Amino acid sequence: MSSDGLLRLLVPLLLLPSCSIKENRAACPCALTLELAGLPVRPVVLDVVGEGYSCVEVVHTDTVIVLPVPKGELAVSAVGGALAEEDGSVLIPEGEEAPPLYLFYADVSTEAEQVVLPIVLRKQYCSLELLFTGPPGYGPPFEVAVEGFSGGWRPDGSPAPGAFSRRLLPAADGRAVLRLPRQGDDSLLMHIVFSDRIVRTFALGSYIAASGYDWTVPDLDDLTLHLDISVTSVTISTDLWSRTEELEVWI
Repeated sequence: MSSDGLLRLLVPLLLLPSCSIKENRAACPCALTLELAGLPVRPVVLDVVGEGYSCVEVVHTDTVIVLPVPKGELAVSAVGGALAEEDGSVLIPEGEEAPPLYLFYADVSTEAEQVVLPIVLRKQYCSLELLFTGPPGYGPPFEVAVEGFSGGWRPDGSPAPGAFSRRLLPAADGRAVLRLPRQGDDSLLMHIVFSDRIVRTFALGSYIAASGYDWTVPDLDDLTLHLDISVTSVTISTDLWSRTEELEVWI
């Protein structure tokens, strides 16, 4: 064949569209990168769950974990300072204070080939400090009982319904501290107890709300209440407000 004939044969081929066959990657896993840094507590239990997939890692230091996970939707949680139930919730046994829980939770789409997720654990409890003062010899040893209806946390950190109760004996300096779980309302109550008898009940949740405290922020603040006990009343105060309540019996 002459060179002219070969050229006439190749030119139409060169004018054809340039095509490439791409691999169908729909069934390929997603590379899920979990970045854990600045952990407030250790160890942290990391749980990744989806349809037909489950992975649990115990993390003791800042790290980066890459997991090949299926395409779809996954729930990623990280729990520190407490042990979670099988469903991911954290419950408080009645009579005990809240654990020092730090929590992360997110629903993640893994439809991409790569997903990067920073894990930031949030403080889920309030450390409530009660400072009692009174006149010299103002009464026999007394206890403080706190009760409410938020008995723990759901997997996403929202309050879980349930009974919460904790009884405290203030120290010699009048100080008592307890950890409260995240609350969904202002229903917390506080009782002053003498010789197993409740002498006054206070709407603790309402007083906390009056102080401007916000139970919905990602990281809960700590709080201090001052209680001045006289022979007939108790004055509760913070830096923003003060309220006096009469006692039902003389101390």
